[in-house]
Amino acid sequence: MRNRITAAIVIAVMTMGILPQLASGYQPLGSKSLGGPIGDSTPRGSSYMLVDNHGGSWSDAEKSPNNSEDDLMCWAAAASNVLEWTGWGKVGGMSNTDQMFGYFQNHWTDQGGLMEYGWDWWFDGTNPSQGWFGWSQVDVAGGDFHPTENFSNYYYEQSNNSLTMGAVDSYLRAGHGTTLAVYWETGGGHAITCWGYNYNPNDSDDYYGVWVTDSDDDKGDSTPEDELRYYDVEYDALAGKWYLQDFYGYGSQDVFIGSVQALKTPEPATMTVLALGGLALLRRRRK
Repeated sequence: MRNRITAAIVIAVMTMGILPQLASGYQPLGSKSLGGPIGDSTPRGSSYMLVDNHGGSWSDAEKSPNNSEDDLMCWAAAASNVLEWTGWGKVGGMSNTDQMFGYFQNHWTDQGGLMEYGWDWWFDGTNPSQGWFGWSQVDVAGGDFHPTENFSNYYYEQSNNSLTMGAVDSYLRAGHGTTLAVYWETGGGHAITCWGYNYNPNDSDDYYGVWVTDSDDDKGDSTPEDELRYYDVEYDALAGKWYLQDFYGYGSQDVFIGSVQALKTPEPATMTVLALGGLALLRRRRK
């Protein structure tokens, strides 16, 4: 009887495009059916924006209705946005997030994953989730763009649900490219890129909302516009979670920020070396 119940649970989860990897403690992020209204909120309070304080421009890698290889790759889109902003992605002739997202699609299977594992592979060519059932797999060798750099020196994460908005605050103020892993209470997850947040000017720990880009907000449009959206957040002390409000029409306690994953920018000297290395890599691959 127990085996039948387990099988039923697995089948139900598979229909959402999400499979738990119990050994890792994580769930892969692969968008649910996000067909509801977008639900932008009206910003209030004061804002802290990454690009206003640390330069650059926000970006928005988008899925396409004409592409059958990106349906569950929201995590790769979010990872690509950060790779462009930090500069780590500007290698091998690539200069923007759309090219980087395309590179992921050409080297990974169309399944759920995590930004962390995508970035790790980008650095050293290895996928920590390789061989995990239900997770996106590297099916064409690639990545390995920064083999002399230690990825763990540049990676930050907060997976304590109650501390996720505090992490958004600290990571953005430190100038890190920041992503959110959001989960549904009923199961399933999605990845978005966070470019800023709003807070109470009289209490900087009183968070009002987040500014994000989302690979799925124009999923049905073959020529989508880049869009920066704002969502209110509410903290439930009993649950110990920060909930996104009116996210694709879901209820006030349906979708929560399960973890925050961020990537530090390289030091200026490293950036110069990376730029030169990217040119050399491009020349080598053209031969």
